[in-house]
Amino acid sequence: MMQVMRERCILVAEDDEPIRRALCDTLKGAGYSVLPAADGREALEILLTKDIDLALLDVNMPHISGFKLLKVMAGECPGVPSIILTAHGEEQDRVKGLTLGADDYVVKPFSIAELLARIAAVLRRSPARTKKRGEDGALSFPGGRLEPDTRKVVSTAGKEVALSDKEFDLFRYFLTHAGRVISQEELLLRIWGHNTGATQTRIVPVTLTRLKEKIGPTAAACFANVRGRGYIWKENA
Repeated sequence: MMQVMRERCILVAEDDEPIRRALCDTLKGAGYSVLPAADGREALEILLTKDIDLALLDVNMPHISGFKLLKVMAGECPGVPSIILTAHGEEQDRVKGLTLGADDYVVKPFSIAELLARIAAVLRRSPARTKKRGEDGALSFPGGRLEPDTRKVVSTAGKEVALSDKEFDLFRYFLTHAGRVISQEELLLRIWGHNTGATQTRIVPVTLTRLKEKIGPTAAACFANVRGRGYIWKENA
């Protein structure tokens, strides 16, 4: 008997009713199942009780903001990707959302085609976050494993690889976002907490060079520079 693939389920947290309805209708038409939330409290209940594949979060909602929901997701459902909806021109909201763990953002007003493309892209990336995890949550890579809970990197020979805190965080970020290009700006936001004004620093390439030296040539070869765009981790490099 042919196995029927489960529809991807998306939480739509948006307090503006016409926008929320339009989003839900669009996503249903695209083949997704949808759980709507009219405010942050409803969204929080869904996050804590339902099995969802992606959260679409408006930044400014009554009771609980999208930012606070991102913080909850980081602790309660870290494997679930998220996209934030921000107002046009509110760069600080986009920066804050990315810093808190959002996978992407869409600026209002947005086109339906752009929204669907961004959702599809995030969902394509999200399986890479979990499919390589062991039962203990460890992330494997050629030549070893990274253990998020103990913050250790261990080679296949059982030898611990000594990494600084930033080197560890940088490595984990690449492993959990394998297969997509990550810009220097994104890394500065996620790993160092800098805003976009700090993009001229050399801290990213310098830290990446040290990391590659420590994890060995096989794993280091999985990193690649993408000219003008950033870096990517690909195990078939």
